[in-house]
Amino acid sequence: MNDFDHPADAPPPPPTVRLPLPLSKPFFTYILLVIIVVVWLLMELAGGSTDPVVLVTFGANFGPAILDGEVWRLFTSMFLHIGLTHLFFNAYALFIFGLEMERLYGPDRFILTYILAGLFGSLASFAARGPAVFSAGASGAIFGVIGMNLAYFMLHRSTFGTFGRQRMMNTLVIIGINLVFGFTVPGIDNLAHIGGLVAGFAMGYALAPRYQVVDEYTLFPRVVDTVSLLNRWWVPVLALAVLSGGVSLSLTIWG
Repeated sequence: MNDFDHPADAPPPPPTVRLPLPLSKPFFTYILLVIIVVVWLLMELAGGSTDPVVLVTFGANFGPAILDGEVWRLFTSMFLHIGLTHLFFNAYALFIFGLEMERLYGPDRFILTYILAGLFGSLASFAARGPAVFSAGASGAIFGVIGMNLAYFMLHRSTFGTFGRQRMMNTLVIIGINLVFGFTVPGIDNLAHIGGLVAGFAMGYALAPRYQVVDEYTLFPRVVDTVSLLNRWWVPVLALAVLSGGVSLSLTIWG
């Protein structure tokens, strides 16, 4: 083998170019945090966030009232918290997961998934227990955000390599621990957690960013997200249809 054929004389491989992902500035996560804290303070001033009367007055997920037509409680219950500990853990989880998901998905896809996952969580609880349900909290919506996180890193586990697979596994561990905790500790509405998680994962997967490199052979290549609410309009439409059908069916069964 001559000198020219020696591997040491081979040209070096081209450098790997790492392009930044398109990220959005968080907005709704901060708004949601302010809302749940303000609502909790108002409940404390009204008699205490652990008082059943106060909880019902502020819009808790209360089966008998829902059967009387107050379906809006499936929504309002997402912003209530029972005691300071409940508020703290949910606010912390929303801060950690919400900021990241809103940056990746954008404010519009984030808030839509958050609200619909929360509604599915409330519905799951009511559908399973009917007049016996009495719960409150943002946990269903927050589990929806965790479901978004799982969907995102599952979809992009190959793109992000070891980091992506590690994040996916970490999220699965967090979900597993919380569900086991919810099944073993009394007073936790695990049905809302599961309903929000499933809805958040499904919507998170359908609405997750799909990346594409544009201007690749120019001096300024960049990564763009090819997914938007405009071209994935059918996701919220389908979710609302399933939600409406679930509410009607639950009212019929328990009514």
